[in-house]
Amino acid sequence: MNILSWDTYLFAEIDGKYGVYMLKELYELHNQGHKIRVPALLNNRGEKTWVEVEDVVSFGEQHLKRITLATSRLYVEIFENAIIPAFGTHLFDGTEEKIILKFKLANELKVTQDPAYNDTLLLATRIPLHIPEENQKEWEYGFALGFFTSEGSFAYRKHKNTKQSLATINGFARKMGMTLEEYQKYMTDIQQVQLSVGQADFERGYIQILQKHFKLSKPSKYKGENGYKLYSSDLSLIHLIKEYTEGHTSHNKCVKNEVFNRSWKFLEGILDGYLAGDGHFRKEKDSFYVNMTTNYRLYNDLIFIAKALGYDIHLQNDSFEKSSFPSYEKVYHFLHLSISKNWHRHKALGLAKEHIKKIEDIGEKEAYNLVLKQLYSENDKRAKFNHLYFTAFGILVSDGVKTLEPLTTPLAPPFLQK
Repeated sequence: MNILSWDTYLFAEIDGKYGVYMLKELYELHNQGHKIRVPALLNNRGEKTWVEVEDVVSFGEQHLKRITLATSRLYVEIFENAIIPAFGTHLFDGTEEKIILKFKLANELKVTQDPAYNDTLLLATRIPLHIPEENQKEWEYGFALGFFTSEGSFAYRKHKNTKQSLATINGFARKMGMTLEEYQKYMTDIQQVQLSVGQADFERGYIQILQKHFKLSKPSKYKGENGYKLYSSDLSLIHLIKEYTEGHTSHNKCVKNEVFNRSWKFLEGILDGYLAGDGHFRKEKDSFYVNMTTNYRLYNDLIFIAKALGYDIHLQNDSFEKSSFPSYEKVYHFLHLSISKNWHRHKALGLAKEHIKKIEDIGEKEAYNLVLKQLYSENDKRAKFNHLYFTAFGILVSDGVKTLEPLTTPLAPPFLQK
């Protein structure tokens, strides 16, 4: 059975809108009648397309294994008898003009103590979203959103309006051509945005980027510290944040799927803004290092935005660290990630191969897989591309269309042996 864990993330186009969803979510959306497409490998020249999902199949609880890659530490959780595109020493031919596909059962993948001798899986270097490029202004709006995600919080309204305050608000409403009720709804329950910044944020021009489009207060210095607080009641900034993010603390902030439907410059700006706030650039490795509190949703959001932009991602081991403040005894859990905008390892045709580091037994988990609409007829020599799609981590996997019944032999079906 070609099946994956229920919490495998996929880029998907739902009714014409892009987003990232878990397999279980796609199962539910399909049952509700939504039209779903996922990114797939089109041919041996590495071209990618979006293929329609005909069905999403539930396999109930299944015994799964986690395949972890050696360099990026990206992974896929899959059934041990699943068929997966896996490659030995030679992935591309001598001229790198085409991909030579090979398939193996997951439980037959070669794994040794030295990853250099192990089988490799195939990664997409970029997820092909069909969105406009746009301009510098879009990047600046994205930067403001990303910077808020790393450094911002909200202050909510606490007091009821008086007759005097309602009269003032009504004046603002008239200026914008709204009724009082419409303007009160537009105001939202958020009173202001708060940003925690340092002197370096001014010196590097980050705050000036925000000030180009949004009204900010004068810096207010922390008591006894070297940091500053900035405040903004600018409704255009508040609405930008509410439209594209959820949550209001470092533990639950994340971006909405709407970010993947605006523009490439907007996505670039979001990631650049977040890295400006919570990233540390390591020049010797040409990569940004992120150290963040336990927020797996935002952690994954950064990975998915980076994958869409074509950046090289490396997962790092998490850690437990003591508070930097002497008066606190608390130990905090941190997640770590590095992102390089440049690939410093071999890639071709928008793809890269990566050695497997290890395969672990993870026990029973709820499992699903897709059934993709055929791109080619079964007698077409390109028919082997009917069944291949990419997870949100970029790993190439196979759908369940030919293997809905358990395999009775250790051999792949004939259509995969070619």
